[in-house]
Amino acid sequence: MNRLLAALFLPLLSAPLVSQSAPVTPAILAPKPAPEPTTPAARPFRDNRYGVSIQIPTAWNLSRRDGDLSTYNLDARTASRSAQLRAVANIAFNPYPTSTFSGALFYFTVTPRLLETQCRAQATAQAPRTITTTPIGGVPFTHGYDQHGTICTEARDEIYTTVHNNACYRFDLVINTFCGGEVSGGARDMTPQQLDAIRKRLESILDTVQFDDK
Repeated sequence: MNRLLAALFLPLLSAPLVSQSAPVTPAILAPKPAPEPTTPAARPFRDNRYGVSIQIPTAWNLSRRDGDLSTYNLDARTASRSAQLRAVANIAFNPYPTSTFSGALFYFTVTPRLLETQCRAQATAQAPRTITTTPIGGVPFTHGYDQHGTICTEARDEIYTTVHNNACYRFDLVINTFCGGEVSGGARDMTPQQLDAIRKRLESILDTVQFDDK
């Protein structure tokens, strides 16, 4: 009998034990963002004629001519046709390459001999946004907002205007995108957080503006 029991239980004792715990799924690590470019280097911009200094950050292009980096009146729809482009800077890389982001631009323009009411009227606003007053370099500016597009919102423009030294000074902080979906090859619409991050990059340039007479 003992031999019979041993013959029955020996295979069971030698069989491998099966774990009852759930399989462990390996953690998927989010890809690290690519390091941002280090060129062009950060540099100052100075407009001697109108007494304005601006610090251009690293990895931004800079030009004093319209048409080099963009076309001003296409981005700033409410600007005067007689506005003089003094500086334009655009981001030299795409922080969100899988999104619908297509560009960020910082404009500084001046329109001589423009009435204060005409200058202020350029800073329109679209609901739910309202017109406010924002100090820039110690000078109060009227702050408005414009956006436009066909199928989707393709351009967002933070507008700042003021009359200073008998001229209308204007800054535009522009974010351009394109419509997502199948027609764009699967690019994903920019999230509110991504838009806000780009806006903060532009605002950091605005924060460096200085006026000679302030």
